Amino acid sequence: MKVLEVNVDDHLYGGVYVLVKSIIQYLPKHIRADVAALEPFDDKNHITELNEYGSEVYYVGSKRNKVLKQIDIYRNIKQLIKEKQYDVVHLHSDVSHKILVSALAARKAPKLVFHAHANDAEGKFLILRRIFHKICCVFLKRIPADYLATSADAGKWMFPWAKKEDVIVLNNGIDYHRFEFDIKKREEKRKELGYRDDEFVIGLFGRFVSPKNPIFAIEILQAILEKDPHIKMLCIGEGPLKQIFIQELEKRNMEENVRILGNTDHIEEYYQAIDALIMPSKFEGFGMVAVESQISGTPTYASVNVPDMTKISDLICYMPTQHEDLDKWRDKILEARSYIKNNVMDRIDKKYELHTLVNKIVSIYQGGNEQ
Repeated sequence: MKVLEVNVDDHLYGGVYVLVKSIIQYLPKHIRADVAALEPFDDKNHITELNEYGSEVYYVGSKRNKVLKQIDIYRNIKQLIKEKQYDVVHLHSDVSHKILVSALAARKAPKLVFHAHANDAEGKFLILRRIFHKICCVFLKRIPADYLATSADAGKWMFPWAKKEDVIVLNNGIDYHRFEFDIKKREEKRKELGYRDDEFVIGLFGRFVSPKNPIFAIEILQAILEKDPHIKMLCIGEGPLKQIFIQELEKRNMEENVRILGNTDHIEEYYQAIDALIMPSKFEGFGMVAVESQISGTPTYASVNVPDMTKISDLICYMPTQHEDLDKWRDKILEARSYIKNNVMDRIDKKYELHTLVNKIVSIYQGGNEQ
């Protein structure tokens, strides 16, 4: 069986790329999955890695203007499917128009799978983006496909016409042992990062974009520093708001308390080093960071906008993100100073195990309907 995963690239090391790489890595040998990237990969080593798993990566986008680019994407995907004769075309997106163009190009494939990864649009001109999304949904509805979503809300956003039972909520898969707490790895990473044993370090892991609410994270830290000026923050990620984030830290004289690193292929090492993680998102399709954090034994503080399906232990707490709620965040996080980080593998829900996800995906590709 040959599968084409569409709209996958490593830009900002997003959740779609991480998910698809994991699926490809663990697919059974009789299924081969290639990647069609609408945008160029940032790191060619990631293409090499996918090649090592048996996948080819095809760039189907173009550098022309936004309208002409969609025409090129349509032509390139249509030609690629015709040449390679894929049995399944799996289209990933957070908004309908990205699925629509690719779906029109792939509509003659034996099987189409639409996969929703968010529950809202993001970026500039947000109202117009939402209107355009709804318009494209009208046309997307007419193309027969299986519907997948990372959460129930993501399903409602992408497939508003569909009945609940027609949308498969497919939980993201995680290699639990990759994130399992290890005291030696923690000591080594903290030493490498220059953190003392008695320093409390808060993690902020993810893209620097508006939906992740990074400025509110600064406000949380500022409220905490008023109580304990020695606390540190470790940030990992890239994105268009990164420079604004840095400027805001400098404006508030907080830069000495914060360390900012770029994307990494070894995020599990940094979970070991932190003592708490905050995730004040405005919205999330799923919220994989919250799950990874709990697996690592880290107290996790997420906004109420993060789906509660991310709760796999008693280590997570959900809180509102209004300015008047900053004291709640501060007080809860400071409570974690007395927590001794440890291995929690015997006390967490294993429902997001990677092999479970891959088995469900394979069943869907082969014609099943895994709920």
